[in-house]
Amino acid sequence: MLYGARVTNDNRVVVIGSGPPGAAATVFLRRAGIEVLLLEAGSERSAFGMTLRLRGMTVAKRRSELKERVGVAKTADPEAHLYEALAPGGLSNHWSCAVPRFSREDFVDAARAGEEFTWPIGYDELAPWYDQVEPLLHIAGSKSDDPQLPAGNVRHGWELASDWQTMVDDAHRSGRAVVPMPYAYGAATSLTWSGTAFNSFVRLVRPLMRDAGLTVRFGARVQRLEWDSHARRVSAVVFRDAASGRDERVPCRAVVLSGGAINSPQVLLQSTSADFPEGLGNTHGVVGRYLHDHPLGKLVVDLASPISVHPPTYITRLAVERSTPLYAAAGMQWSGASIAAKSLIQRYPGRLHWTGFSVFGTMAPSPDNWIALDREQRSVDGTPGIALNIRLPPEARQVLDETRDQIVTLLARAGFRPEVRVWHVEPAGNSNHYAGTCRMHALPKFGVLDAWGRMHGVPNVVVGDSSAFTTGPEKNPVLTSMTLAARASDRLASDLKSGDL
Repeated sequence: MLYGARVTNDNRVVVIGSGPPGAAATVFLRRAGIEVLLLEAGSERSAFGMTLRLRGMTVAKRRSELKERVGVAKTADPEAHLYEALAPGGLSNHWSCAVPRFSREDFVDAARAGEEFTWPIGYDELAPWYDQVEPLLHIAGSKSDDPQLPAGNVRHGWELASDWQTMVDDAHRSGRAVVPMPYAYGAATSLTWSGTAFNSFVRLVRPLMRDAGLTVRFGARVQRLEWDSHARRVSAVVFRDAASGRDERVPCRAVVLSGGAINSPQVLLQSTSADFPEGLGNTHGVVGRYLHDHPLGKLVVDLASPISVHPPTYITRLAVERSTPLYAAAGMQWSGASIAAKSLIQRYPGRLHWTGFSVFGTMAPSPDNWIALDREQRSVDGTPGIALNIRLPPEARQVLDETRDQIVTLLARAGFRPEVRVWHVEPAGNSNHYAGTCRMHALPKFGVLDAWGRMHGVPNVVVGDSSAFTTGPEKNPVLTSMTLAARASDRLASDLKSGDL
């Protein structure tokens, strides 16, 4: 792979985190010829796992257990969860591999809710970057656009089975769409040495480690970013080495912070100085605020006649004009080899007398939902713990219930005579889709980052992960967080090479 002109070590960019956005940032920085030091908190061995897929269906899997984070004080909902995956690839060791784009209407929905919720970019700015990131994911999905789910740059086109056609037509009349769900490596036969078919470290970072322009440090838990008050920039990153227990300092020209919606604001809040006594860039008290999640309901429906289970179906949110601003939900049909095998046992190959959905909803971002440092708690490495203050609003539960009913109605109108067997709304955090704590906004009073993911007042620091989301559409956040990180990193590389930064 050709990367262009080399940049000296003094101008290296430190990327923090090897989850999907950090991996995307690394790929695009190296393509631009920028030297990268990637700091990963997990050990190299902790990335081990195994996933065997046949034509996109997982038939065997081995991975580490997802664990609750230590040192967390739950100050709103005591049932809320905060999971952590300290391993290369981060939470891509534990995800479904669903990769829907945000839609143009998602940004319209945010803007109609008011200035506080308006993104500083829109779909048209992101679309060319989706086109560049998606080939990294080998996506199987629909090649047809829908207002709620734009067609991506897919490698393998999917069409729904014919028994879904009545629901496809009915959903359009009611303001929804029924389409194939796009998945990373969704149609490939592969054996991957990771816990999922797409682990960002295994798929994107490891192949680059043969390149002299990339250095990876494992067991490196970042403690703070050092602010140079004379140069008006961050000049170094301090991390704690897991093996020695000592803090190490590495100079840098710029930083891409991709630790996720909890770790990224934690690093900024720990990075205090005379200029930023409340945390780096936290001049308006926004760092850590506007935390939001995907409320999640689990639905299982028994059917009088069997229904197809592959490719998996996505029942989109209602059209914007039919929904309350910032409140919507969509249904993701469960799929996989175990479900397909059950269809064979029941003598209906590829179909079942039941189906299940994960119903993902939304919640309006609020400064009253937040994370903060809690010095009464301690993390495993001895750093301050986290106060997690989040509560799902009643509007979110209402939308989940309404969406459940609308899915059941679609199945009933199609003649399947559905009966709900299971309906359960999970506590906050179970979707592992926290976002918004370093949000983008044109105004510093409402956001931490500008339209290019740069911190207001700290131009050589990019935050590239779901913490940058101004609002949280109901879709899986991975693809959009990667796209924002790629776009921001490419611009960062351009400014570094031109001398503008």
